[in-house]
Amino acid sequence: MLPNFLELNLIFILLSLIILNLIVLYFRNNISKLLNILDFPNERKIHTIPTPLVGGICLFITILISTTVIFFEGTISLNKYLVLILLCLIFFIVGLWDDSKTISPKIRTFVLIASLIFIIPFENDFIVKNLIFKSVDTNINLGSFSLLFTFFCIFSLYNALNFIDGYNGSATSIIIFWTIILLIYNPNFLYFTLAINLIIIFFYNLKGKIFLGNSGTSISSIFFGLFFINDYNKYGLIYADEILLIMLFPGIDMIRVTFERIFNGKKIYNADNTHFHHYLIKKKNKYIWQLMFAFTVCPILIFNMTFNIYLTIILEIVTYFGFLFILRKNQDG
Repeated sequence: MLPNFLELNLIFILLSLIILNLIVLYFRNNISKLLNILDFPNERKIHTIPTPLVGGICLFITILISTTVIFFEGTISLNKYLVLILLCLIFFIVGLWDDSKTISPKIRTFVLIASLIFIIPFENDFIVKNLIFKSVDTNINLGSFSLLFTFFCIFSLYNALNFIDGYNGSATSIIIFWTIILLIYNPNFLYFTLAINLIIIFFYNLKGKIFLGNSGTSISSIFFGLFFINDYNKYGLIYADEILLIMLFPGIDMIRVTFERIFNGKKIYNADNTHFHHYLIKKKNKYIWQLMFAFTVCPILIFNMTFNIYLTIILEIVTYFGFLFILRKNQDG
């Protein structure tokens, strides 16, 4: 018996979405000039020509239409559909606005956190109420801290995804991995369609023809944040420690960069060249996105072989900082 997302009518919608995204990608330069979302080279960037920031537009189209389809199929409730679409729309518009005009980090942060505070409480499946671990027999009830913890997780993911998006293929390969994880645990039309269209976006991004832009990383952060929480709460097929390990590499890099900025007396939202991919670029490494992808995938693979959360986290941290030390030492030398 075929999965429901391979039914004839859904395949037609999938093909239509692919065509629609290919049209956006084909007219990427025209769309970017119209919306003023071209990324111009500067001293911090390695691309040499203005590059269209249309990856987020393709993601928004895919998420909007696919989510609407599963809503009419009865897979998600009207309440959940409205909360999801509203938050995705806000994150996407803020990101698109930032791509076009460059918003103050304080304004951007205020708008996004305010949207989380006012909208997420309307849908219980998007709130982390307890932490159930696979590796240890522990169930932590968050109680009154549920909402605060949920806001923290989603906004941390938003920042972490922005931090790792700085080289062709890096962020797109990682969010493809996240989509495949969700699809494995919960096969449905939304994840399947998103995975297919992300692969198309990935190849355009890998060749330097498009970037995700802030709109792309913004909508990705809210989408994956909400759906990892939703699938964790509703189906119980994925555990808190597994989600932690899936997000571990972007999280470590974000925490390290943030603390280094604080230690050096810099504002935490000011851009610099101290992200992990920057050191790989300075080293002129040929396998930048592949290494970042490997750092993302390895923790969950190691965990599924050892079932030891502590060993997995220690191995990832030691490998990350060991690699970073070598890159910095070679750079100084």
